[in-house]
Amino acid sequence: MDAIEEALALARRLPVKAVTTLFERYGKPLAVDVPPLEPDDQRAELALEDGSTATVRALQVRLPVDVIGNDWFVLETAGAEPLAMPGPLFAAALAALSRAKHV
Repeated sequence: MDAIEEALALARRLPVKAVTTLFERYGKPLAVDVPPLEPDDQRAELALEDGSTATVRALQVRLPVDVIGNDWFVLETAGAEPLAMPGPLFAAALAALSRAKHV
């Protein structure tokens, strides 16, 4: 399993509130438009308390100051601006939350 799939698997296993709170705290709007969701995008669908669904997906974003693209995770919910956070931060936070949940 690659690092992106591992992070998305952790996001599916953790409580949805933990994942959404992580994005609310550390996520920011991207400086570029989020491309439309494609069928083969790596993603996790999360069921929210109100019955709607949130999508966490991986994007590779190359900003004007970047030499190469960087992995970002984006939380998309209906009626809200997408929030993004750097891939390494997201993966590390999920791993820490997962360990704390099992302690």
